[in-house]
Amino acid sequence: MDARGELGKRISLLAILRQLRDRFELLLEEHASAARLGVGVATGVLIGCTPFLGFQVLLAIGMATVFKLNRIAVVLGTQVSTPPITPLLLFANAQVGAILLHRHWLPISLGSVRDAPKARWVLDLFLELLTGGLVVGGVLALGFGALTAYFVQCYRSQKSGNGK
Repeated sequence: MDARGELGKRISLLAILRQLRDRFELLLEEHASAARLGVGVATGVLIGCTPFLGFQVLLAIGMATVFKLNRIAVVLGTQVSTPPITPLLLFANAQVGAILLHRHWLPISLGSVRDAPKARWVLDLFLELLTGGLVVGGVLALGFGALTAYFVQCYRSQKSGNGK
């Protein structure tokens, strides 16, 4: 390959990277008031606490688009259920769901799993995870959303104060 062909590839790669950067900056600026960013993170946290593992990011992008929220903020909010935290979050969701639906803690023993009818056990567990996820996720969403809005507002007011 000659130098001219290599230069053309570099220029086109730079143009693609510049275009990607511009689109990313547009995404960062969409619906970016402090309150809307807080609502975006809260929405992502709520979705991140649902038992729809593997589909959370798709759900988050869809919800952000429908409700005109910042898509990056919503997707970042879903990261509340990153792999090291996911088992703890699922455990909390299942226990809260069991308390709300059945008025008792979810039994944690191999015998209780063996004795339960499988289809019923799976359905109960899913409903417990969903119910608990909405409650735990709602509480976490309120906290993370409020903190996000607060810190964005503080950062922006400090930034505008220093710019004068």
